[in-house]
Amino acid sequence: MKKFDTGILDALNKECRGEPINFVGLGAHNFQLSFGGLQQIQTEEKAAFLLNEKSYTWSEGPTEVPVWLLVGQTPISFRLPDPFTLRMCLKSGDFVEFYTAQHEYESTVINFGEKEGMRVVKVF
Repeated sequence: MKKFDTGILDALNKECRGEPINFVGLGAHNFQLSFGGLQQIQTEEKAAFLLNEKSYTWSEGPTEVPVWLLVGQTPISFRLPDPFTLRMCLKSGDFVEFYTAQHEYESTVINFGEKEGMRVVKVF
């Protein structure tokens, strides 16, 4: 799909309003979470995590990543370490990175829910 850009960074940082992560899902082909007014961030490419000072990576299928540790944590900001990596920084110092790649399939889908009467979804 396409690279992450500063437009998505600005939109996601507006969603960081002190509300904790309330849903985490890990399936055979995707990882997803939601918090506050953000309905869903889902990646099918790859996710990397820093949880309790330990690094983990998920790319597909079963994993030992303790994703349940994310529930209740509060996102404080989003950053772009590079155009293919979107980092969600958490109040605890932990983080989650969502990845994209330049190919014909979606890597990361960000669903902002309904805004001004329209569903807003960004695909990378």
